Amino acid sequence: MTEREAVLKTDRSRRDAQQTPAETASSNDDSRRSRILNAAEQCFIASGFHGARMSQIAKAAKMSPGHIYHYFESKEQIIAEMVRAHAEEKKCMVVQFENAGDRFVDLMVENLESNVDSSTDPFWSALMLEITAEATRNPKIAAMLREADSEIKSRVIAALLDGGDRHEIDMRIEVFVALMQGLGIRNIVNPKLDKKLIAELTRNIVEILFRNTK
Repeated sequence: MTEREAVLKTDRSRRDAQQTPAETASSNDDSRRSRILNAAEQCFIASGFHGARMSQIAKAAKMSPGHIYHYFESKEQIIAEMVRAHAEEKKCMVVQFENAGDRFVDLMVENLESNVDSSTDPFWSALMLEITAEATRNPKIAAMLREADSEIKSRVIAALLDGGDRHEIDMRIEVFVALMQGLGIRNIVNPKLDKKLIAELTRNIVEILFRNTK
């Protein structure tokens, strides 16, 4: 065990000792929910949303099916939690752009390589395709996706508005999002994409779309 690992282990032990029973139970619940969600993601990608069974998810999570139902009543509820968690991640990312002011476009350019990498992650691309496909059949899932998308996009529009045309900025954002999501699909079809070059080329698109929105 390295010195760093020993320190981290000591810190964890100290925190565990300081936790109340209620806090410990809550922490354990969060950990189990995360295990279930991670297992469900793997199963949805491997078997599709409808092909994956709760028993399969339970096996992947190393839990009993009854334990799974203690946390999630259905696969639909699991997907709903995935959508919520993804939306929360996006909201955290949006905060830095909300506070960017005149550096909004510069910040977008600086983050392009990481955005291209995350957009072309094969695991995430496959999962989003499954969730989006389910949204075409399930109005509840569709509503969740739209609500999350609308909230995040509204915050980006507000950061960009500054006297510009709201509808046009909205459509500019749609073009950029379509490009990023499309890269995920293209990477499945063509896994040899030159991501570094794509990020370079996308810089020009970002400049055209967002440098002057007034």
